[in-house]
Amino acid sequence: ALSFDAAWGNEDTKKLLDILKKKKVHVTFFMTGGWIEKYPEDVKAICEAGHELGNHSENHKQMSTLSAEECKEEIMTPHEKVKKLTGVDMQVFRPPYGDYNDTLIDTANACGYYPIQWDVDTPGIKVMI
Repeated sequence: ALSFDAAWGNEDTKKLLDILKKKKVHVTFFMTGGWIEKYPEDVKAICEAGHELGNHSENHKQMSTLSAEECKEEIMTPHEKVKKLTGVDMQVFRPPYGDYNDTLIDTANACGYYPIQWDVDTPGIKVMI
């Protein structure tokens, strides 16, 4: 599976969506709460293009340092933002920095999420485009 983290800017989002459409490829975009708030039209465009919407936490924190209640807030806040914008209930969660522990896994599962990691880190969007 191919996925992208959406946690900072959006300067390449449209170009990336165009390339994915041209190549008939669907991916998962893991979005932070701040990115969702800052770029709501991009969230809608990603969804409308048929890509999977994934949760990357509200504030991109080290999740293993948080309590279960804090983990839940970090997961459910962006969940509600995406649900309000698109009607989609996200189901996959990628912890920032790949940082996790049993508390996070248990909390993510209790929130209806399947935690996701990655195994290849790309050279970056600028190199790919």
